[in-house]
Amino acid sequence: MRIPNHWQRRFFRVVPRRRHLRGGRLHRVLGERLFRPELWALTAPELAKGVALGLFIGCTPTMGVQIVLCGVAAFLLRVNVPIALLATLISNPFTAPILYPMEYQLGVWFVGIPEAEELEGFSGGLRNFVRYARPLWAGSIVTGAICGAAGYALVWVISRVSRVVRRRSDADRRAAAEKR
Repeated sequence: MRIPNHWQRRFFRVVPRRRHLRGGRLHRVLGERLFRPELWALTAPELAKGVALGLFIGCTPTMGVQIVLCGVAAFLLRVNVPIALLATLISNPFTAPILYPMEYQLGVWFVGIPEAEELEGFSGGLRNFVRYARPLWAGSIVTGAICGAAGYALVWVISRVSRVVRRRSDADRRAAAEKR
């Protein structure tokens, strides 16, 4: 399914286009692989995969490097790069104070808080990091998987519904034209 042109125009106003990347650093390093069609295609499967990857990485506690991580992962997994990058913005300075404590609590529920014996070799800030990192990462992976799957399913359902609606309207137009 192709996205309507007016949505493409709106989308590409804020996202770098292939022509902007041509001749740049990334193009020199990655070559023509940077311009593979599946990395830029606005089709339902590519959009769904990009949303899923972006939401998964966006839910991890990697704020500050998540855009880079997502760009590399999208390139390697051959999913829609711009959509994946936009979907990582689920975690931002406004949503992180809500998202990360929720993920931490979920992680505590799954893996628990490390026992004192597990923390014996660590002191100071590293001890606190180890104490909080495992539950946070466990919770963020679970949250990311759920959000990614939900995002994939939502995009897929929307594309299917829009395809059915478009086919019905096309059939109605044809029927109306035949009546004339």
